[in-house]
This record gives sequence, C-alpha cells and structure tokens, in this order.
Amino acid sequence: MFEQTDQKLSAWINAVAAGARISFEPPGAPAAEPTVVLYLLDFKRLTSPPAARSPQPQLLLNYLVTVQAADQTAAHKLMGTLVAAAVQQTEFEYEFAPPPLEAWQALAAKPAPAFTIKVPVALPVAEQTAPRIKAPPQVRMGPVATFSGRLLGPGEIPLADTDVELVAAGRYTRTDVAGNFSFAGIDPNQHRRGYLIRAKRRELLVEPANPTQEPVVIHFEQLEI
Repeated sequence: MFEQTDQKLSAWINAVAAGARISFEPPGAPAAEPTVVLYLLDFKRLTSPPAARSPQPQLLLNYLVTVQAADQTAAHKLMGTLVAAAVQQTEFEYEFAPPPLEAWQALAAKPAPAFTIKVPVALPVAEQTAPRIKAPPQVRMGPVATFSGRLLGPGEIPLADTDVELVAAGRYTRTDVAGNFSFAGIDPNQHRRGYLIRAKRRELLVEPANPTQEPVVIHFEQLEI
C-alpha cells in the first residue's frame, strides 16, 4: 500500500525533474548528484464529517521533501522546480512550513529548505462473503383461515357500508348491503382480539364470546338508525 504511494510520487518527480535521483532514505546523507528526498515522516487516520464519510477508511501519508546536491546552486534550482510543480498539481496537498528544529535533530541532519506533501491513501477492506447455503431453503406456511361475520344494528337491522377492522391483523373491510363482511388469509389466532366497528362517528370494540363460531354476529345496539 505505501509502496504504491512511493511509486506515484516517484513518477511525479520523474515528470517534473527528469534526471534527478530519488531517495526515500532520511535526509542528511551526502549526494554527489542532484537528489530528491521523499522521506515518510508519519501517517494518520483521515477523518471526515459523518455525512460525507466513506465506508472505506483512509490514511494521510506525510512526506518530507527536500533536495541534496554537491553544488548548492543545483540544489536550489531543483527545489524551485519542485515547489513550482507542487503548486500546479491537484493530486495531493502540500505545506510550505519547514519542519521544526527538533525534527532535523532527530534525523541527524542539518536544516535545509524543505516542504511536506500529504497524500491520502485508501486502506484495503477485506470483502465479507455470505456463508454458502448448504441445503435448499424451506418455506413453512402457517395456518390461515377466512373469517366472516354479520353486523346488525338496533332491531336486527343489517348495517350496510360500515367499516370493520380486525384489530390484531390491522385489516379493514366494509359490510355489504346485508351487513356481511369477511377477512381472508388470516391467522386463526388473530381474530380473538376482536373487531373494531366504526359507524356514524361511533366506535365499538367487540370481542367474540365464541371465537370459533362462524359467522360471527355483532350487534351494534348503541347506534341510532
């Protein structure tokens, strides 16, 4: 992963400063020929706002860029070429702030003109595969039934065009002209919680006294006809 970034930066150096030697070693070693030092200082996890966060994590690689040459004039010319090229490219970030003196001391090198390049790198994510199904799927159907009933108002008058809800199943229907209604494809246990009747802005929750009775007869006596 890191070596791919090294190759990418090497290709960029070769394009903007052809003929310059490239080194990934710490700066400070003497160089007989113009050399571009690309030293990986550190790396950190690249964070982003939750809304823009990618499922693939990323790192930000921080490279120290400096030059070495036997002739300081050649070194300055090479550094100027790199700075001008860094400003014009858009593939990575750059920062023209020199490293602190402590960094040079830790590298056992003399302070020199330098800048840093920050390159984002996507971390590889292992693909997660679903376990293989070793047996054919089995579909098990539970028992279903059709429930029917009749809705009667005062005086045994059929209530037509009235809303009937099977509470447990969340199913709705309307009665026909004879007050009949039915629900198909229902779990046999779902009609035990009762029926909710809506008529003329009134509601009535009815729990059948005998759930096995077919059809269920519901009386809505409180309704004024």
